[in-house]
Amino acid sequence: MPSAIHVPSVPDRSTRLPLSRPDLRLLDAIGQCGDLAEAARRAGLRAPAAERRLERLDQATGLRLTLRDARTARLSADGTRVLVAGRRFFRQVDQAVQTEIYGRGTEALNAPRILDIATAEPLMEDLVEDAADSLGILLSVSHDTPLQVLRQLDGYRVDAAHTWGLDTLAHAVDRAVRTYDVLDDPLWVTLPVGHPLAGRDTVSLADLREENWVSEAGPRGEVLVSRVYQSAGLTPPARIQVAGASVARGMLRRGDAVGLGSPACPAVFAPSLVRRSLSERPRRAAGLLVDPAVVPGALAQQLAALLTDRCLSRFTERHGDLLRDPWWADWLCGQRAELVRRTEEAAQSLRTPPALPAESAQIDVEDLHLLRAVADHGSINRAAAVLSISQSALTRRIHRLELRLGARLLLRSSRGTDLTAPTRQFLGRLAVFEAGLHAVGLAGQGEVVPAAEPGGGTERRGLRSPLAGAGRPGRSERGVARPAVAGRG
Repeated sequence: MPSAIHVPSVPDRSTRLPLSRPDLRLLDAIGQCGDLAEAARRAGLRAPAAERRLERLDQATGLRLTLRDARTARLSADGTRVLVAGRRFFRQVDQAVQTEIYGRGTEALNAPRILDIATAEPLMEDLVEDAADSLGILLSVSHDTPLQVLRQLDGYRVDAAHTWGLDTLAHAVDRAVRTYDVLDDPLWVTLPVGHPLAGRDTVSLADLREENWVSEAGPRGEVLVSRVYQSAGLTPPARIQVAGASVARGMLRRGDAVGLGSPACPAVFAPSLVRRSLSERPRRAAGLLVDPAVVPGALAQQLAALLTDRCLSRFTERHGDLLRDPWWADWLCGQRAELVRRTEEAAQSLRTPPALPAESAQIDVEDLHLLRAVADHGSINRAAAVLSISQSALTRRIHRLELRLGARLLLRSSRGTDLTAPTRQFLGRLAVFEAGLHAVGLAGQGEVVPAAEPGGGTERRGLRSPLAGAGRPGRSERGVARPAVAGRG
């Protein structure tokens, strides 16, 4: 029975997807523990079988995904990127099963077991622990500059980014993300205690223009202090040293410069420093950006609320002197009220439980290959011939998949057997997901990967697909610091 629903094409439709869910579990285990035997055990394999699977993955993707020797294994930069991209692909598949085959809501996603998050602000350890306790999720955290944090998200290296900006954060990312507010983040100035203006409760940017400043750079590379001055209609200071967060804190602590701070920034405490309000009331926006195909909306709301709560609690504990200014007291009250509203909204969204099938009922790449063959060739008969199996065998395999999923995939009639319209709609969305997976550098062409170097002690680089990193920021082979997973027992 022909269908009027068109299934869009993807690059080289004859090529199978280069990795499956078990492959992804093996890469995930390597990323977590770094020990080859232990990673194999966690993935339900023996070490030799795990090595053979890793070699096959290298060949299938055309990339060197792991760096291994006789006992250890760790993900390469490409391996980390492929792991994140693979997680995203299969969660997109799961979401499409919910919306197209089962007809359920778009938020019917289970929370990921481990959330890879990059942050421009050093997260507090109690936040990571609270995420494990209250949200039931482990945070794998990496720290970088605001621009590099967004590039990690843009380059499919992480699932979420916690950062700040002076404009809308989502505009700095070229891929589909969802943004959640963390804090309306006003700024104050940090001065040496002997500074002539240190005795005032409120000072003006205009009075500080001749000072030595230290400043961070924002998500688009702009200098924070310069942007703040320009927004206030003032000429930026002539002496600004741009530095990373840790260097800036060190310079402030030594009294080498003055700088801007906020509730979301790490506190700088020393007997030689004071914090003062600014009459111009400059602000920046702190937010959480997530990949909606990986992070359910309810989880993102909860995590953003947890970030807000920690920032406000830290402000109250460490910057109570600023509350003498009525403006700051009103700001804190307003932020607390907004946090209560967002927390209630997140709790409300959790009252509809996610409804994904159990892991044993999830669609994997072999299932997708069978269904796509039927869609591409128009009937069970022609698909079976292309797959080199009998029509009855193909029908039985799809029937077993129907029983496993508890959903109808085949439409049987006197005119023959074909896929149902919802299944074809699902495959139409799958084509888009596959194109995205290929776009992040998965060749799937069986390219030759150079043999491992003797001893395995140096990094081995694979032949990259022509698609790998094309036209996208942050996709070079430049190494990425391995994130330490906090909150793990």
